[in-house]
Amino acid sequence: MINPTRLLLPLLIVGALLQVSCKHRRAGISEYTAGPDKPPAAVIKDGVAITLRDQKLTVLRNGKKVKDYDISSSKFGIGGASGSYRTPTGVHAVTRKVGDGQPIGMVFKGCRPTGEVVGVDAPGRDPIVTRVIQIAGLEQFNRNSHNRRIYIHGTPEERYIGQPASYGCIRMRSEDVVDLYPLVHRGMPVVIERCSQAMYLRSEKDGKTPGMRLSKNISDYLPREEARRRVAYRSGKRTLRSSRRAIGRSAKVASLRRQPRHGELVLPADLAHVPALLRRRHADDRRDHPPLRRGQLLRRVGPH
Repeated sequence: MINPTRLLLPLLIVGALLQVSCKHRRAGISEYTAGPDKPPAAVIKDGVAITLRDQKLTVLRNGKKVKDYDISSSKFGIGGASGSYRTPTGVHAVTRKVGDGQPIGMVFKGCRPTGEVVGVDAPGRDPIVTRVIQIAGLEQFNRNSHNRRIYIHGTPEERYIGQPASYGCIRMRSEDVVDLYPLVHRGMPVVIERCSQAMYLRSEKDGKTPGMRLSKNISDYLPREEARRRVAYRSGKRTLRSSRRAIGRSAKVASLRRQPRHGELVLPADLAHVPALLRRRHADDRRDHPPLRRGQLLRRVGPH
């Protein structure tokens, strides 16, 4: 005879896990609107500003809004810890773009097209589609954003755009990410802030909020495309040969061939040990960072 306890116990465990997951999700979503709408820590005049409070992505040129789009950030809240599935804040830069010429709905795995095309709001499907824009963090508390694979990408779940629903990335409608794709380039700054778009644009105009500017040669120090490992079979032995475009080797060659200018900070290719580049204080990062020094790649230009 089957013991009823053995049947009920797995159901109770699954129910408890779902309840805990829903509780963390609700706490993460409420984090976006908790408290007053505070000004951003700093602003940029040219680049992309992502405001999490109202789930907006804004393209800026000379301090003016060119275009804006609705987005979807993490349903688990804001943060930069590895494995947290949260959306990081702070200054980032575009490292690479993937998806030129691909049709809307093309599925990507490992930033490579699979050949499968998924329709909008396809049931049971939530892959990365259409276009992929990868970013890397430039500050101490978000320097692992590149290793966490934080992307700006298309999603088939467009019904959730405008509310937190992702696993850390910035999701967009496929048509919107196709429109954004040619407007960004490698090295373009991407700032992710907790405030709303209205507060960010107001801070941009009032001249009281410090501005940020990336060095023109920032792209020389951002992570490159990952090494493509090719498998070769010889005499029944499997060997791995890394491409010459591997991150470590290219970083060493670049450091040997190119001498840094006076006062310039040379960053490692993987940004694993980037020093603090700004003095900022976030709600989830209360440590004071040392001030900028003249000639660094990321500069505080002061109130404008």
